[in-house]
Amino acid sequence: MTAETFHALQQVLERLGDPTLRPPESADGLVARHVVPQHGLELEYAWDERSRTLTLLGLARVSSAP
Repeated sequence: MTAETFHALQQVLERLGDPTLRPPESADGLVARHVVPQHGLELEYAWDERSRTLTLLGLARVSSAP
């Protein structure tokens, strides 16, 4: 993983950890997905509101081609 891709991953995780920016479907503790097409990544994560914890469950490479 390049430094640029790693930095993008850090930024995405930071945004997903912010309750004002996180998609509403992930707020109830269910597993959610987030795609970062510019870097060919797909994240699988869960948010636990009670403990206010974001858990990265999976990270996969995906094709960035249409």
